[in-house]
Amino acid sequence: MSYFVWLKPKTWRALWIAIRRARNDKKARVNLGRLVLSLVLFALWITYNIFLFHGYSLSFGRIGNSVMAVIAVCVIALLAIPTIGDRMEKRAQERTSPSVGPELKKAIFREAFLLGTLIERLSSEAYLEKEIPPEITIVTRRVLLDQLSKFGLRNELEPWLLDLLLAPDGHWAPEQKNRARPAWECLSVFRWALGLDRLPDLTYVPKYRVSDAESLFKITRPERLFALPSWDLRPARNASEQFFWRCWAELLARREVAAVDASQIERCLEFRAQIQEDGYTGDYVIGARTVTELKTDLLFFLAVRAYHRWQFLAVLVNVATGDAPPAALREFLAHFFAPAETVAVLDAEQTN
Repeated sequence: MSYFVWLKPKTWRALWIAIRRARNDKKARVNLGRLVLSLVLFALWITYNIFLFHGYSLSFGRIGNSVMAVIAVCVIALLAIPTIGDRMEKRAQERTSPSVGPELKKAIFREAFLLGTLIERLSSEAYLEKEIPPEITIVTRRVLLDQLSKFGLRNELEPWLLDLLLAPDGHWAPEQKNRARPAWECLSVFRWALGLDRLPDLTYVPKYRVSDAESLFKITRPERLFALPSWDLRPARNASEQFFWRCWAELLARREVAAVDASQIERCLEFRAQIQEDGYTGDYVIGARTVTELKTDLLFFLAVRAYHRWQFLAVLVNVATGDAPPAALREFLAHFFAPAETVAVLDAEQTN
């Protein structure tokens, strides 16, 4: 077993999960024993090497230590140069022959910029529901509308978008705010697709921040962003689809959602039984609990989040490949912000 696995965050997370589950899970206790043994051996290996080099240091003296330091720096440089060189080469290639054309980057960024503006307004509306701390500044509708002029978005807003942004501060209906909240996940996908951030893992409960939306407003040259091509988007789309169906199967097995027929529930129960035979390592783990062990409210939240990510990434892939125009992104986001009748019209046009 390679000791260097302990330099990876995933190994430490596996140890933490095994510790949390060990009390009531036999397989977790077995994995915990293996991990602890590996960690002890890793610690002994580190200790041995420290004493070894300490002995060398005493034997070689100051000049010998200097020579060893130079050799160590050279070795580290030789190991790091290929990685750094590969990254620089990819960046240079991206500048000369980008995977995503500059016009498409601009078009995708404009939709992300518009969503960021809507998210900022949503956050402002949420703050207005309660007593506002002195350090919080409410961004007014006027500021947000002026902000959209930066990329010429203000003059091309659909009527439903304009009505939403022109509504007086604090006048978004509770139903509108509830429908808009899942759009936070689309903002995370946008930032990742534009090369601005990592895509949060679906097994983590997300922590959405207004600063993520605000960071988009500071970008002046979107064509220089390192946007991801369609082949880098597809794995995330497929992974979110798989995660959604796992959550959905669990909800069906619990009879929390309506099934087309009873055989669906039976298949989901059999599927869950097969997963449980493999132990917790055969299932998605959220915190230290498997999907089967989650409370229903959290399971619903994770399923809805995964569904929105899957559907939005599917649209983004089609836009990146040229199978759909960038306008398809706004049509998708209309499900969170537009009136129901507008969404029905857009869906009908898309079907036809």
